[in-house]
Amino acid sequence: MEEKRYWQNSEPYRLVEVMLEADRVIFKDWFDSGKDPNRYDWSLNEFLTGEGKSQIEYFLSHSIYNEILEAVKYRMMKG
Repeated sequence: MEEKRYWQNSEPYRLVEVMLEADRVIFKDWFDSGKDPNRYDWSLNEFLTGEGKSQIEYFLSHSIYNEILEAVKYRMMKG
């Protein structure tokens, strides 16, 4: 099974990305492509307690949030 580490939602004038990097979940909201994104990053443990849930569900969907949550759990089990 290949581990998924990247999700995005692209709309006109907006890009939302979620990435798994090492022991972090990175959320970037590129509202204006000429500027730095709004960025949040959470440790895997913080993510498991619900940090980032509202942002991800709002911009990507509840099903994508669950997919990311499963990827985080898999990564933590893997060590």
